[in-house]
Amino acid sequence: MKKSLLFTAMLMAFHSAYAHANVQDTNAAEEIEKISITGSHIKRADFETASPISVITAEQIALTGIVNVEDLLQRMPFSAGVAGNATNAYWTSGGYGTAQVNLRGMGIKRTLVLLNGRRMVNGGTGANSSVDLNTIPTGLIERIDILKDGASAIYGADAVAGVVNIITKSELEGATFTAKAGASDEGDGEHQELTLNIGSSFERGNFVFSANYVNTEAVRQSDRIDCAKSETVNDDGTSQLACFGSSSTEGGRALLADGQSVQFNQNPQGDGNSYETYDSNKHGFTWIPYLNAVSPSKRINLATTLNYQLTEQINLFTEAMYSNRQSEQIVTPRSIGGILVSKDFIYNPTGQDLELTKRRNTELGAPFFFQETHTTRLVLGLNGEFNNDWHWDMAYNYSRNTGNDGWTFDLDKQRASQTLDENLCSPDVGASIPCGDWFGVDELSPEVIDYVKYRREGNGGNELKSFTLNVTGDITQLPAGTLAFAAGLESRYESGWRNPDSTVLRNGGEDSINGHYDVNEVYAEFSLPLLADLPFVKSLNAEIATRYADYSTFGDKTTYKVGLTWQIVDSLMLRGVKSTAFRVPMLTEQFGGTNSENLRTIDPCENASGDIATNCLADGVPVDFVQDGTTVLTAVGGNPEVEPESADTFTLGLVWQASFIEGLSATIDYFDIEVEEAITSVNGSDVLKLCYTDPDAYSDYCNSFERHSVSKQVTSLNQRPVNAAWEKVSGIDFNMQYQGSLFNLTTKVDLEATHLLNHENKPLPGQATHELLGLITEDQGSYTEWRANLGFTVQAENWGTYYAIRYIGTADDVNGGGPIGSSVPSIFYHDIQGNYYLTDDVSLSAGIDNIFDKKAPFLTSWNDANTDVMTYDLHGRRGYVKVSVSF
Repeated sequence: MKKSLLFTAMLMAFHSAYAHANVQDTNAAEEIEKISITGSHIKRADFETASPISVITAEQIALTGIVNVEDLLQRMPFSAGVAGNATNAYWTSGGYGTAQVNLRGMGIKRTLVLLNGRRMVNGGTGANSSVDLNTIPTGLIERIDILKDGASAIYGADAVAGVVNIITKSELEGATFTAKAGASDEGDGEHQELTLNIGSSFERGNFVFSANYVNTEAVRQSDRIDCAKSETVNDDGTSQLACFGSSSTEGGRALLADGQSVQFNQNPQGDGNSYETYDSNKHGFTWIPYLNAVSPSKRINLATTLNYQLTEQINLFTEAMYSNRQSEQIVTPRSIGGILVSKDFIYNPTGQDLELTKRRNTELGAPFFFQETHTTRLVLGLNGEFNNDWHWDMAYNYSRNTGNDGWTFDLDKQRASQTLDENLCSPDVGASIPCGDWFGVDELSPEVIDYVKYRREGNGGNELKSFTLNVTGDITQLPAGTLAFAAGLESRYESGWRNPDSTVLRNGGEDSINGHYDVNEVYAEFSLPLLADLPFVKSLNAEIATRYADYSTFGDKTTYKVGLTWQIVDSLMLRGVKSTAFRVPMLTEQFGGTNSENLRTIDPCENASGDIATNCLADGVPVDFVQDGTTVLTAVGGNPEVEPESADTFTLGLVWQASFIEGLSATIDYFDIEVEEAITSVNGSDVLKLCYTDPDAYSDYCNSFERHSVSKQVTSLNQRPVNAAWEKVSGIDFNMQYQGSLFNLTTKVDLEATHLLNHENKPLPGQATHELLGLITEDQGSYTEWRANLGFTVQAENWGTYYAIRYIGTADDVNGGGPIGSSVPSIFYHDIQGNYYLTDDVSLSAGIDNIFDKKAPFLTSWNDANTDVMTYDLHGRRGYVKVSVSF
């Protein structure tokens, strides 16, 4: 019924458009150009809507010197939590080397990314969860609109936390060439960017072409910190930091039949058959040299747009884009473990049956994890205008992403097990399966290394095809203003696939993924003037929208939006929006098979107290238990039963334009987002903590992991997406701008800040609510109460300067810890850029980021890099120069 009503409304709108196509608007006193604004399909003459929008212009982007869209967006105060980061080595689940944005800290999957108002294909190396921002060159961006409000009624699924709409340059005369190069204070982290933009207008249209190249070199973690550190609290309450290593040790360690844990020889010049009692402080493996603070990446982006007037009323427009990314991350030497070895095995030096628990195989060297992706986007459309100023457009959008990834080499664990089985292997020269001496460093023969070593490669991709049809215009003149509308339909197909390496498939490390869905949608939107020209009511307008979507995978969904703008006087406006939103399961969440990842997990049985200590002991975990390392092998994947999640959003704001100080304006907006039946996978640390807090109430969690029968280490954990969570986020956004003149210099001050009031979730009904406000988690990033950016711009006729201060507020470590790592202070980062115009066509710029070389704070829960790599700067002070030439 709902579907038929919407279609009927659309047909009436289109019929009305044609019926009035020859009617001239005789009431209009003057022609005012109307444009499309993010958050509405209705063309309007100003930017003021009921929904709060932040706009980042091309000029602002140029002042920052940033070459990656992700860096720009993740610096903004309304971003929080973790997002894909192309420059560090710690992002796995979103796809290595990809870059995403996370509005409100609600996850990359709840932020919808658009390019010129249309959807983009997800990016990565197969069945990915979000758009890869690497595919969009900063030099082609005209502006970025960030809609900080749920917008499913306008744009469809996934716009829960908001929308990022990247608008590219569509008009350009002449050519501009820009070259930028920089490096860190340490002489590493070099980066270069080359951009060429060419554009021209001709009698019946215009075109723009852009070519962009970006190269970023590596920064090794070991060049920023000496070692991974842990905090020890002394008896007198003081605290100190000490280096520690991985429990996957060089030379290998084993659990003997008599219960003894031993470490095999680690000295290449020592006795190859020696072993001793394992001591984590003595034998741990230092892995910091095998991690990047910034990972190398190369990108090539090509894009073009064309607008051509076919007739007086019909225009042809095209958008074409191609992106190639090559990136890599250094990986720690591969390890093996959990292999049973007989006391009679030829190379077993202990004389006992044993389990080779963990061995770091440095003899094979350190591999590199590499990715190469190709992303293509083609848009072909027509638009036009009827004689009554009604506008229409239709477009076909085809986008495809493919990628290959792999390791320069990996270790076949099945074959490694075969070399430790005396019934399968042979010590004879030329044996098809050689026996391996895995007991002690540098004991492996070249034959064994060749037998277990292989090049690992997988591939995958994502595809999007859509057709859209829209019409918008003014219906009639009401006493308070013009009743305007927009209506349209969209038909979309999305698919994703992932083909793992055949050896990985055989060993059960990863499953193939292949899924798709299609959706048909219709929407209607109205701008309704209610009152005007009354005392304290200069204008009162309503914005009403609804959208119906029918998915092949789960059925239909209807969303709505109701907004009000109340212009009290010229200088003051109130605005508010109440809307519903939803997110459909990602293809990996619905169709993904099992994929094993070593995810950061904190075992609560170490240093446990209270009920947790009691329950750990009852589960056989000893009082003096110490967790091996900070990660646990975790099985992640999809769940075909998962359903869409729903959200209710509310914003209320005030817009003020000062009448007594020209150029001064400010906005303040309250936001509240509540998600029900949220798609979630409870992280491993919470699974363990909840289980041992109350084993009866959280029995499902207690059944989702396994411990070793002797060592009691968690050997495996299972987490899959379910519709079980409830999540609520609220806060206040502030913005203040001033633009004026001081000492004959154009000056601008821009303050943007977000105060997070609440960020909580409940994993399952009836469970305790988890409050994230003011905390830094071990896998979800920071939820500090305050974030802010303050920028100062001074511009003269032939020079200018920009100074920026970024603020990140205080936060506590979610896992507590000692005095040093249990909380972090507020952090200020300072950046500066200056530019000089040598001629009207040539400009030179130079800048320094992180002027005072502010170091990232130490955190208990982030032992790999000693800090939250998703929040704080690991790069250090760095500078750059840029030259731009127009011709």
